[in-house]
Amino acid sequence: MTLVVVIVGVLGLALTFWSGANWYLFQSGYRYNSEFLGKRYECSLMFVSAENSNLCFVGADGAGLYLLSHPDGKGWWWRYGVVGFKKNLQIPWSDLECRPRTVLFKECMWFEIPSRKIYFYIPREIGEKLLIDAGRKIGAAKAQPLLENV
Repeated sequence: MTLVVVIVGVLGLALTFWSGANWYLFQSGYRYNSEFLGKRYECSLMFVSAENSNLCFVGADGAGLYLLSHPDGKGWWWRYGVVGFKKNLQIPWSDLECRPRTVLFKECMWFEIPSRKIYFYIPREIGEKLLIDAGRKIGAAKAQPLLENV
C-alpha cells in the first residue's frame, strides 16, 4: 500500500511539473511586447486546465490571435500566479486550430494549440467577430484564410 501511495505521489508531482513547464513555455513562446492596434473585445476566456475564467481583451488580425491582459482582471490569484496569463500573447494562425463548440450548454469558440496541448474557449459571438476581423473562415479547423473570388 505504501508503494502505491509513493508511485501516485511521484506521478502527481511529475504531472504538476509538466503542466507548469508547458504553461511557462506557452507564455514565453507567444509573448507579445508591442501594442495591438486592431479591434479588441473584452471577454472571459477559459483555459481548460484552469478552474477560473480570465477577464481579458482579445483581438485578431491576419497574423494571429491576440490575448491581451486586462487591468481589472488582476485579483489576488493573479498576483500569486495561481491562474491566468500575465503577459500579452500573440498566437500565429499557423499554430492555432479553432471551431464552434458547445461547452457546459454554452455556445463558444474553441481554440487549440495542439503542439503545446493548450485548450481555451471564449463566447462564440466574440470568436466569430475575431475570425471575421482576421479574414478567416468560421468553422474551419485550421481557421483558413478567406479566398477571394478568382
